[in-house]
Amino acid sequence: MTINDWWRDRPEERYWMIAPPGGVVGDALTAPKASVDRRFEWSHELVGFTEPGDTLFVWDRTLSVPGIAAWGRVLGPLGEERRARRGEVVPHWRTPVSDTLRLAAPISLMGLRRIGSEIVGVRDEIEASTDGPVYFPFIGSAERLVPAPAYLSKVPRDLVALLSSRFGFEFAL
Repeated sequence: MTINDWWRDRPEERYWMIAPPGGVVGDALTAPKASVDRRFEWSHELVGFTEPGDTLFVWDRTLSVPGIAAWGRVLGPLGEERRARRGEVVPHWRTPVSDTLRLAAPISLMGLRRIGSEIVGVRDEIEASTDGPVYFPFIGSAERLVPAPAYLSKVPRDLVALLSSRFGFEFAL
């Protein structure tokens, strides 16, 4: 699959959202280089596009109220490892990440839906200025916004600025 790396010439686009099983990132992003689920293969391939210093937001679905609960940094460098999967050894992307830091107050889905029209506006702007998929972290209408069913998705800088202003955390943008 060919990834539409629309952020390639935009160094300010350094943000991602990971939705790890069990809500824990661990010490590295790891994903198969070839997916058995072709619909979301892009979410695994995006691991290969992360860069040292990029920010990862962590969607934690294990919380009593799921939401964006932590953040960390990609440390890199990107590498490859071989892992057993369903009885065969398959190549995986692997890039080390920092420990994650919990947000003082997770950003819940209900909170995101309260500003859903603004989030959808950011998505629509990015999609209008980009040819091809943008791998946005949320799908659906403003009222029915949900996280994309993906391991890793791309968070545009404008979405980080919006969330920062509405939910009171600061990142150097």
